[in-house]
Amino acid sequence: MFKNKENTGNKTVREMSLKTVIGYIFNALILIFFIFSGVVTVKAGQLVVGILYYVLAALVVVPHHRLRVTKSLKFVILVILFFILTIISGVNNTPDKQKYDYFTLAQEFNLKYGGNTYSIVVKDVRQETKIIVQQKEVTTSGYFLIVRADIVNLGSESIDFKLGKNPELIDNQDRRYTLYGSNIPAGKLQPSVAKEVSYFFEIPKDASGLKFIIKDGSVVAKSIDLKR
Repeated sequence: MFKNKENTGNKTVREMSLKTVIGYIFNALILIFFIFSGVVTVKAGQLVVGILYYVLAALVVVPHHRLRVTKSLKFVILVILFFILTIISGVNNTPDKQKYDYFTLAQEFNLKYGGNTYSIVVKDVRQETKIIVQQKEVTTSGYFLIVRADIVNLGSESIDFKLGKNPELIDNQDRRYTLYGSNIPAGKLQPSVAKEVSYFFEIPKDASGLKFIIKDGSVVAKSIDLKR
């Protein structure tokens, strides 16, 4: 009686467990996350920290036995190093201190919003204890400070005046007062025609050393000394 023998050779079929597949996927996600963090950090101007993120990404693909640690310990080390780099990156990424150009009353300066350029002169300032808003009298325990300015469209076509970020006041105690309201003339700004704009602020009676702050599309804000 003859038997058919199947020649399977010496090869052993290895089946990957679900745990192993999940491990590969998890490592791939960590690798992508570290690389992404490195790219973002380098674009933010932190080259050294960005390179260290790439080093962490490389460590992800190094087998744990090559590092002479267990899988769990390797993961803990990567997490700790990642948080250390994140803290370093956050410390180095503190926002730059606001820069200012300084002006006085009646001094002309320019503002740029988008592709439009305006000339502005803060003419004068006055205090009132009450103002009319929407045909109603409004009072305050402090003062209403009214800042009047002339604005000129320096372009060659009529445009709508968009202030962008609202102006504010800062006093000598570094208290900041937001815009209470404004009086902007209706219609478009015609080229080279001055329009008067009034800005209203509500401030306490003890406010002094006031600066009128206005920002445009540049990184440098304009600070006008109101002499009050």
